[in-house]
Amino acid sequence: MTPVDVLLVTRQFAQRWGGAEHSIAEVLAELTAARPGLSCTVTDAGFDPPDRLQPLPLVALARNRERLRASVANADGSRLVIAQSLVAPTLINALPEPVPVAYFVRDVAYWDQWPNNESGLRRLAKTAYRLALAPFVCLFRRENRRALHRADLVVANSSFMAERIRAACDRDALVVFPRTPVAETPLAPGELVGMAGDGADKGGLIMRALARRFPDLRFRIHTRQATLSDVPANVIAAPWEREPDRLYAGLRLMLMPSQVAEAYGRVALEAQGHGVPVLASDVGGLPENVPGSLWRVADYRSAEAWIQAFGPAYQAAATARSTVHAFAVHRRWEADRQHRDLIGRLAALIDHGRVRTGDA
Repeated sequence: MTPVDVLLVTRQFAQRWGGAEHSIAEVLAELTAARPGLSCTVTDAGFDPPDRLQPLPLVALARNRERLRASVANADGSRLVIAQSLVAPTLINALPEPVPVAYFVRDVAYWDQWPNNESGLRRLAKTAYRLALAPFVCLFRRENRRALHRADLVVANSSFMAERIRAACDRDALVVFPRTPVAETPLAPGELVGMAGDGADKGGLIMRALARRFPDLRFRIHTRQATLSDVPANVIAAPWEREPDRLYAGLRLMLMPSQVAEAYGRVALEAQGHGVPVLASDVGGLPENVPGSLWRVADYRSAEAWIQAFGPAYQAAATARSTVHAFAVHRRWEADRQHRDLIGRLAALIDHGRVRTGDA
């Protein structure tokens, strides 16, 4: 591998699916703006072509470990590696020692939790799947702990993630909130209740329970699935939407009934940035982005708890738009400040090389 100034190690960067990929793109753009002519390249060592995803990524990761290691073994001379995603631990651990590494940790999947929120036969199938993959999960967790210790800078996207990192390897992480879009003024209020995603982990069953209990209200769910199963007549299925203005248009309230500890919960802050209050699970990084107990459901696995919390939140949502918008504006300012600190630390790694292992 030809040495470059910045080597970006990631699995899904080319697809730009989520906030993590967009945040990394912003980091690269700002580093390049600060240092014109900075040479950058992206690699996933051929692990995952942009046009498809491996159906068993951890199995593929274990099978291709030696090829992945070999792909970066000659990266000596690169001034900085920015790593994120499933392939990051294996590649970080194979890098030559002089190469400085910034490890962006933005997901607790595989190394901190693996819940089973399915029901019926799907629950049995996922249980079997989890048992079959248990050795690969253990391998990944061991490799990830090594990578967290090896990295010169560990970057978390929430205080919740920083705590998880500290628990996993006793490392301090730099908290940098992702930048989320904020409208100049709140969108005009509507009457719809919105939700993004329909999987069991996202709380699809909770949404269905709410729709059945409140048949006079209309719910709109944006999903990548072609059709939705077992939904009441008052649920509108909409295609996945990348444009925030269209995603939040016509909404009075946004639901985030996540059944897993999301690392950050970008949609929560994005919705509020457009003036739409959010009713969310009180778990993971979501509480950091949803201010006030009125908007959080402590017993988030209970459909009845959601039903009890929904009524007051729906009523209050009509007059809370300016308040939640102001919160999102402040959080964006905070994210900008953290981002400037991050760029400064990355620039220092480029200019001065590795720091003492263990520093954040």
